[in-house]
Amino acid sequence: MKKRKMMVLLMSVCLAAGSIGCGGQAPAAAPPSGEQQTAESTQTAGTETPAPDNLVRGGVGDGQYKESPLVHEQVEKGELPPIEERLPKEPAVVEVDEIGAYGGTYVGAAFGPSSGQVDTEGLRFQSLLTIEKDLKTFKPNLIQSYEINEDSTRFTIHLREGMKWSNGDDLTTDDWMFWYTDILTNTDVNPSVEAAYCSNGKPMVYEQIDPYTLDIVFEEPNPAFEITMARYATNIIRTFFAPKEYLKQWHKTYNPDADKLAKEEGYESWILCFKAHLDNSQAQTDCDAPDVYPWVLDRIDTNGNKFFARNPYYHVVDQEGNQLPYIDEQEAMIVQDKDVRALKLISGEIHAAGENPLPVSDYTMLKENEANGDYQVFLFENTRGSDCAFTFNITDKNPDLREIFTNVKFRQAMSYALDRNTINETLYYGKGTVRQATASADVSFMKEEFENAFIEYDVDKANALLDECGYEWNSAHTVRTMPNGQDFNIVLETIEEFVPMAEMACEYWNAVGVKVTLKQVERSYYLERGVGNERDMQAFTMDSVGEFNLRGAAFSRLRPGNAYDDLEFMRAYKDYWDSNGAKGEQPPAEIQEIYDDCLKFGTMSNTDPEYAALGESILKRISDQCWFIGVSVSPRLVIISNRLGNTPTEGTFANDYNFWKPYRGDTWYFKY
Repeated sequence: MKKRKMMVLLMSVCLAAGSIGCGGQAPAAAPPSGEQQTAESTQTAGTETPAPDNLVRGGVGDGQYKESPLVHEQVEKGELPPIEERLPKEPAVVEVDEIGAYGGTYVGAAFGPSSGQVDTEGLRFQSLLTIEKDLKTFKPNLIQSYEINEDSTRFTIHLREGMKWSNGDDLTTDDWMFWYTDILTNTDVNPSVEAAYCSNGKPMVYEQIDPYTLDIVFEEPNPAFEITMARYATNIIRTFFAPKEYLKQWHKTYNPDADKLAKEEGYESWILCFKAHLDNSQAQTDCDAPDVYPWVLDRIDTNGNKFFARNPYYHVVDQEGNQLPYIDEQEAMIVQDKDVRALKLISGEIHAAGENPLPVSDYTMLKENEANGDYQVFLFENTRGSDCAFTFNITDKNPDLREIFTNVKFRQAMSYALDRNTINETLYYGKGTVRQATASADVSFMKEEFENAFIEYDVDKANALLDECGYEWNSAHTVRTMPNGQDFNIVLETIEEFVPMAEMACEYWNAVGVKVTLKQVERSYYLERGVGNERDMQAFTMDSVGEFNLRGAAFSRLRPGNAYDDLEFMRAYKDYWDSNGAKGEQPPAEIQEIYDDCLKFGTMSNTDPEYAALGESILKRISDQCWFIGVSVSPRLVIISNRLGNTPTEGTFANDYNFWKPYRGDTWYFKY
């Protein structure tokens, strides 16, 4: 059905746009192989493509630094100060392959007003340290420099003197202290401190030294914190600092009338109102909120499309002193679904795509239309543990389901019941790698036994385990019964992306007598139900499990009680940990031990003699529990317009590195 729908839509678009051909213009492409897809880069260091009239190569100005013509015009009108007053004393410098042309609007797809916008957000995202393209090297970005003491308990941060927010306000350690005191450790705003900001469960401490110097102190060594400085945290919107002068008007500590102001704006409390103005994620709605990104939210149209304007105070220049970004504007264009996104790629309306994932099944169609869409299709490496993973809620509010879900033999049976090879052939043309949902294959302490745990397609073994659990077939032998005498009927909740996989999985589970009913829901509602411990079973991607994230996020999605709500399978225990025992349920000793070891691992150096042994031990225990049921992992399809310069042609595309972030969207430019 999906293929027919895509062909009908494709024909419609081709008829509507005379410049777009349908087939025949490019040779048919074979499905992707398991090998890395590479292409010769269209950019060569030291060469320059002539810029068209509407794009200007290089910046305007006579001094050390130059700026975009758009900004220069505002300076001449007196609307902005000169570039020397907008940049920090020592800007960050990026060596680009090609000096870009200023101008243009980059368009990426958005699957909703508050999510599915990574193909624009990932190009904006900034961290204290950049992750270079080798995915190993860190360089100071939002800070000037940093030092780490001998035992990794004190990180001294030096800010870029003169760096400013996008509204022109100075960025100083006051903004850092505001974030630490009034956001991170304020339990009204943030009930618990994420593990990324802790050492063995104890939160870090900020010590302000002067306007541009600050120490981050841990009670115990935390050598992995450098990774946290280079990645983004998972439960705090804005990280490390926030614009105090702008946000304090909605914070009760600074404004006694904050509740009154919140009600005037339509919020029930100052907390909800403050969080709304704080939010600079994909859900951002405050178009006046200052930021440090290369583009900042400027307007939202009536259709929900978001437009991000150039930040005139952006702190980065290229090697010739041209202030970045080159591109003037971003648009996050709302699309109905992935089929519509594919059509907009083919029509040239969207300039790049990689997340939310392009299905491998679309590879041939997208490859055949490269000339029509004026883009290239690449296959990038993937650090996912499984493209789709299933989990059962072992702290389910329904005691009958909880009894079943906490039985490891039941979980093992459900894993044995899946024919992963058939699923892989059907959905991924056989180009995925069949494996269990565990850490990424390239993790240094990975063992084959973890990737292969309980993944054989063995109906007899699945049935034997279910029989052993006491789940007998009903008299008609159509479905098994639960201990309470009722027929099995588990509701599996997921979002659109994982429906094809979930549909096939349900058929296999129904075949062994465990009826699973699929329920597709909208993403924000799905996450809300996870937080409320309302889901019985769920399906979502097992990403963010490369070694980078295992270290930087205390075993990331694999950790019991982790900060992700999409595969939440023990929410009552998470509530207990997050509230220091005030809420939720105390976990069993075995689970508590895994949790504690994950936190310990999250602060270790990878040169520690115990590092690999502890990591392997954690993976072994998680594997034995069979908490996560995976199927396979496939390469990541990445599409980039030929109009864009300074773009990647190979690499890793993963949530661990915020997808596009290592590839410096601020250096991209339009060649024509």
